[in-house]
Amino acid sequence: MNLEVALALFEFVVLLLAISIHDSAQAWMAARLGDPTAKMLGRISLNPMKHYDILGTLVWPAILLFQSPLVLGWGKPIPITTRNLKRYKDEMFIYLTGPIAHLLAAGVCLMVLVVMKHTVPGAATSIGIASRLAFRDPMVSTLDLPAIFPVLLFFYYGILVNLLLFAFNLVPLPALDGGKVLRYFLPYNAQKTFDNMSFYLMIGFFFLGFRIIFFILGPLLAIFNGILNAL
Repeated sequence: MNLEVALALFEFVVLLLAISIHDSAQAWMAARLGDPTAKMLGRISLNPMKHYDILGTLVWPAILLFQSPLVLGWGKPIPITTRNLKRYKDEMFIYLTGPIAHLLAAGVCLMVLVVMKHTVPGAATSIGIASRLAFRDPMVSTLDLPAIFPVLLFFYYGILVNLLLFAFNLVPLPALDGGKVLRYFLPYNAQKTFDNMSFYLMIGFFFLGFRIIFFILGPLLAIFNGILNAL
């Protein structure tokens, strides 16, 4: 199999799992705060089939997979019945749970790689290769890699994809978690204006959104890489 295709498929699998973690975490938090709607629909699950959205889980990632190592995606929205919640701002905490779940998942992947670095023969030198391959570096040699390498690549993609989705979901668009949280800090009239501008904000995202994402992703990934190299 062509290396480019193999890396794209590998990243896609990690993306599906990351989206499932995001949606499952939000469904779990909604149930904890009194709304069992998503739980009754089976959304507290890491099964991607419970969360897939044709555009966000299939079409959009397929367009990006062979063009960029940074692939975005999303699942279908978690249904929330607000009258079941005890407090008005509980909905905001549900939306915040998604990005926090991505950050925690990236942290778990980092810890696993650090442990493997010190316990698995060949892992220490191969992690650097995995990080370069994740960014589709054409100069990386894939000869004589240890049998554990696919596992190392999987967990490094776990860091990269989850940090990317963490940054993406914080972008203040009405359809994303960042925008939904922002609404709770806006006066009523400003909320209505914000919602009405959704289409124009989405157009603006295609021109400026990736700069916002990189503004968040760049420092975070540098911190994770620094910890991985130092420990």
